[in-house]
Amino acid sequence: MIDKSDLVNIGTLARPHGVGGEVLLRLQPALTGYEPDPDYIFIDLMGGLIPLEVYSLRYKNEQELLLLLDTIDSEEKARRLQDSDVFIDPEQLGEAPDEGDFSLADLIGLSVYDRTAGFIGIVTGIEEISNNPIAYIDHNGSEVMLPVHKDLISNIDLEKQIMKIDAPEGLIELNTD
Repeated sequence: MIDKSDLVNIGTLARPHGVGGEVLLRLQPALTGYEPDPDYIFIDLMGGLIPLEVYSLRYKNEQELLLLLDTIDSEEKARRLQDSDVFIDPEQLGEAPDEGDFSLADLIGLSVYDRTAGFIGIVTGIEEISNNPIAYIDHNGSEVMLPVHKDLISNIDLEKQIMKIDAPEGLIELNTD
């Protein structure tokens, strides 16, 4: 049996997000800068821990994650989990952020400029897919997906809210057709 003392409380399920069962997780303020990537979460329901597989995790902002969980496939089911504490294995919390480092959530809201194409758009969300994060960029009303990878990103300036990229030829067009 899993004991709470072996896990870390990362936050609370705040509310459903949409009608497909996605839920909003508000992280503990002390976890700012951490990038949890759990395969499973444990929800405290009526004093017992219920394990749920995490199908999808994406950042809404620095303190909020959107989760798609096993068996939670409707707004009604997601609403039943509202206000539940969420626990994970401490090994899946990620490393403590170094001073000067930033989290993936910090990228949300940045203006994205490509070396050849110029202004691409604004980062509207981040999704963590098997440790391969994807940035969603609003490009003239279309959604462009950009892998968050050191080979594509040449500079990030959080003060100026700018991310400069060097996208391979055709990547932007591939996402907008």
